[in-house]
Amino acid sequence: RVLPGPTVKLDLFAGHLLLRRDESGSLFGFTVSRERGQLLPFKLSDDPTATDHIQCYDAGSSSYGRCRGDSGWFTFGSGGAALASDPLGLVETPSGVAISHAGRGVVSEWRQGDDGAVDFRCQRNLPAGATDIVRHPVLGWYYVSDRFSNRLQLVQVQAGEARLPEGADLAPCELRNRGVLIVDPDVDRGRSRGLAFSADGSLLFVAVSSDRTLHVYDTTVGPGGTPRNTLLGAIPVGISPNVVRVAGLRAGECRPPLSGASADGACDRQAAAGEGLVYVSAFGDDAIVVVDPNTLSVRASIDVGQGPHDIAFLPDADGQLRGYVSNFEAHSLSVLDLEPGSPTRFTRIATID
Repeated sequence: RVLPGPTVKLDLFAGHLLLRRDESGSLFGFTVSRERGQLLPFKLSDDPTATDHIQCYDAGSSSYGRCRGDSGWFTFGSGGAALASDPLGLVETPSGVAISHAGRGVVSEWRQGDDGAVDFRCQRNLPAGATDIVRHPVLGWYYVSDRFSNRLQLVQVQAGEARLPEGADLAPCELRNRGVLIVDPDVDRGRSRGLAFSADGSLLFVAVSSDRTLHVYDTTVGPGGTPRNTLLGAIPVGISPNVVRVAGLRAGECRPPLSGASADGACDRQAAAGEGLVYVSAFGDDAIVVVDPNTLSVRASIDVGQGPHDIAFLPDADGQLRGYVSNFEAHSLSVLDLEPGSPTRFTRIATID
């Protein structure tokens, strides 16, 4: 059921939603609005039913409190700041969040301090647009898709300071272009949408709307310290494949710590139920397609609501794995049974309007 008390109203054309925990265990989040070109950091309390469960960050006071319209948002391009507008994609970084700005083809980085305060670090103009953004779990490079192009752009985070426009402070990071990955050799047809990495960074999954497939790439790091980016296969998944998400871990897979450093015991093995399966929203087919990355084949196709967009994974009160699909055109959530061994696995078991 929808909880009206802690619900916060956002502006139109909200982009991605990202949750991250700091070292103390506090749960923070980020979302963006494309309508006004804004970033909203927020904090979640331990009680999801409380009216103040979601507390919005106020950039003016650098503190969290009651969400009050757009007063707590960072507005891109306001006050003469030369920040790109049209934020869309979000990805967690070791120190905060990176954002893809679709309108101008820009990637920006934002840092979150120990107290939850957020500040701008740096940005990079890209040769093409910026739709989705993911971070290579080992290298830390960003892979950025462009829904109007057949290119994925690769961006490396460098140490040092990047020069911003006159009057702006020096930012303690630099973003460097590291080339492109062509997802379809036919320039007139290639269109890349959603992206996702396997937990260990060995595989990249790309939704390509032009040929209605999920492209799978070998992104293991080669001897030269760069990713191989070799195409392993293109799996048909339906009309207008859009968002790509990976559930849990494959057998024997390890999730490196976010910093990319290797450490004994740093592997997360608490997500076996998801089996590392890949879920793709086929927007034009009103379906979620389940892909097995080990066999490069479709495991299931699940009918959901009209215009499926994103999917999130969460165990229910009994520990059974569930998927929650946001249906863009139906204004609903579809609830999926994803528990291994369940007789109703890969079916829709409920709809939340």
